[in-house]
Amino acid sequence: MWERRAFAAHDYERSNPAMYVVTNKLTVPPENATRLEEGFAHANERMRDVPGCLHFTLLREEGVDGSPVYIAMTNWEDEAAFQAWIKSDNFRRSHANAGDSGAMGEVHSYTAVF
Repeated sequence: MWERRAFAAHDYERSNPAMYVVTNKLTVPPENATRLEEGFAHANERMRDVPGCLHFTLLREEGVDGSPVYIAMTNWEDEAAFQAWIKSDNFRRSHANAGDSGAMGEVHSYTAVF
């Protein structure tokens, strides 16, 4: 159960720096789902070394008939860290075979409110 607690704005600003979140919704043919998951398992290890990347998660939607739906979600210190990543050689190398899974992606970005 959630506990209610009052927070002062200045406490929030000190303890929670701005965070930038990027999601990529991926719909993949069923026969390629395992391949996609294996590819992201390797990405999880690599993302730990990317400057500014705070967290990486791959979610699989439950109860979907037909093509599986995944959400790849990364949390960043700020937008600049994310932009540096997508302009890097490591990004290009890690996405070189991205089309092989047949996944169709839809990218969204967010700034954390709290």
